[in-house]
Amino acid sequence: MLGTRYEEYSQYYNNLPFRLTPDIEITSSSYSHEANWHENLELQLCTAGQGSVMLDEKSIPFCKNDIILINSNVIHHTNTTGIIRYTCLIIDTQFCKSIGIDPITLQFCTKHTSISFFNSFKALIVTYKNTEDVCRIAKLTEILIKMLIELRENYTLSENVCTVKNRTFDAVKCTIKFIRTNYERKISLDEVAKNAFMDKYTLSREFKKLTGQTIVQYINSYRCKKATEYIVSGCSISESARLCGFTNMSFFTKIFKLYMGKMPSKYKTKK
Repeated sequence: MLGTRYEEYSQYYNNLPFRLTPDIEITSSSYSHEANWHENLELQLCTAGQGSVMLDEKSIPFCKNDIILINSNVIHHTNTTGIIRYTCLIIDTQFCKSIGIDPITLQFCTKHTSISFFNSFKALIVTYKNTEDVCRIAKLTEILIKMLIELRENYTLSENVCTVKNRTFDAVKCTIKFIRTNYERKISLDEVAKNAFMDKYTLSREFKKLTGQTIVQYINSYRCKKATEYIVSGCSISESARLCGFTNMSFFTKIFKLYMGKMPSKYKTKK
């Protein structure tokens, strides 16, 4: 039976509004046994082999040259009985919103056979790999916008849709949003549960089931990620800890090392 985890993509690299991972290869014995979900639009382009992508409870065949779009907050899992290779594109939600295409309130077709869309995706991959191009970032942004426009104009199924499966899923999403908004102060489980309109024991159980983390683990993990952003931007380590709700420096250092894999000082920018 598959587990479920929540993934958060809040940091993008090299001024790009997306993450591109080429040539992911999985086999019948090596694929992940966890489904995952996130707010971002995700596109998968199959480059070899065949398999399937589970979207919520629906399985969609996935073979060479197929493009599967995973809408915001859809629980998904890619698998195969043989071998499959694909490229994964995860698009920054804030970037989409900035150009008037909100992936959280829109729902798009999940399988794409359009030649123009396929060619744009391939052009994105080729341009991404060409690191010597002085206009690389501009060209990548242009291609991505073209893809998003095509999705919005030709492949929007509905607007203002709610992709929530049930009240439990809604409560978990509500909890994540509440933590993101209030991470800089003390947060109690009772307060989180009250905000989600669910008793704390049920919420704790369902949160772990749908995200792979306890509520406390998510709070600590999110705070450490935000602290990293503050440190990298030039704030002192103690100030970064305070801004993210940590009142004890030794506890902050211990938790930070646990979740980030290294000490806070390793993120200090050398001048």
